[in-house]
Amino acid sequence: MVKKKENLLVLGMISLIIAFIFNMFGTANLVLDVVILVFIAIAIFSNASYLVLSSTKNKKK
Repeated sequence: MVKKKENLLVLGMISLIIAFIFNMFGTANLVLDVVILVFIAIAIFSNASYLVLSSTKNKKK
């Protein structure tokens, strides 16, 4: 079974991959830059929540 923590980590990595793909193949305009920044923000927040969940679980042990 995949836990919620690992799902957050996978979500962050997939968001970064999508942002890099949009950056490589897209033309530079404001809308595309906002979409790329949204995917990067999703990656940052999901990885940060993964770190918080994993650290709180380690403290409980």
